Amino acid sequence: MLGASGARTGGDADAAGTATATALATADPLTRALASPLAAPESHPPAPPGPPPTRGLGAEDVPGRGGPSGRLPRLRIGTHAVSPAALARLSPTPLPAGLVLGADRRRAAVTIRLFRPEPTRVTLVGGVWAGQLVAFRALALGARVVVLTADPAGWAGFGTVALGRAADRVQIHADGRPLPTAGTAQQPVLIVRDLPPGATAPTTPGSPSPDPTASGTASPGVWQAELTVLRRLDAGTAPALRDSDLCVLQRLSADESATAQRALRLPPDSGRFLQVMADDMLTLVGGGTDRHLWISQTSVEQHLLGAPRR
Repeated sequence: MLGASGARTGGDADAAGTATATALATADPLTRALASPLAAPESHPPAPPGPPPTRGLGAEDVPGRGGPSGRLPRLRIGTHAVSPAALARLSPTPLPAGLVLGADRRRAAVTIRLFRPEPTRVTLVGGVWAGQLVAFRALALGARVVVLTADPAGWAGFGTVALGRAADRVQIHADGRPLPTAGTAQQPVLIVRDLPPGATAPTTPGSPSPDPTASGTASPGVWQAELTVLRRLDAGTAPALRDSDLCVLQRLSADESATAQRALRLPPDSGRFLQVMADDMLTLVGGGTDRHLWISQTSVEQHLLGAPRR
């Protein structure tokens, strides 16, 4: 589960924001635009206060001249020394690292450490759109993506759309063939197991389901992450939630919400919120906490994948 050595969500638990997120998720679009800080992203930084300096242009300011004689002034050793205290004030603010899933209600980026030296397992309860969004963002990190799906038509053309001529970094299989060799820190591997309702493993149309213990369903290796997409959550697929390092949930039905609440031991208010989330929201569950976020889809993702949906 999430923790000091597990996949992180890039911040503290956000369980206290469930009530606020519920109000925003169920409001009409105008109310959400006015109330949600994510609906009003920051523009360019404001100009500094006060009028600009009025010092006239001197000889030393003329391009190509260092002074009246045309020579640059001599460097005086010691005049450019900076104290450690001043350097500390100039230190850049550290940014969250990892795969960005969205932003929370405080507009802070929410990231997950998807690729690590050890295997990472993530379960997504939602539609193929959300699975493709995670895969698309993993490609942006330089990863290879291998999709094992019982619905290859749902992924047709994904590699070409996402990468153009470099589509060989995406492989889509409808059978239980062996997984690729382990990834590296420079090129990790994301294995997507897309399971439509009623499917237990990727199969070739018309053929029986492969043995779950076969090589095609083996555990991921080093620098590999496994993303299991459950298009429908029920008692048969609920164990995948408990076996994951991180669970990502789109809006759930009442039955799915009850199943997730039992499997993940969520409080009642979290279970209710899972049923009213907006299309552009996700809930992350791991390490005994849950956190709600807005996807913050880019214009490129909007063009290639379409609007958020399940």
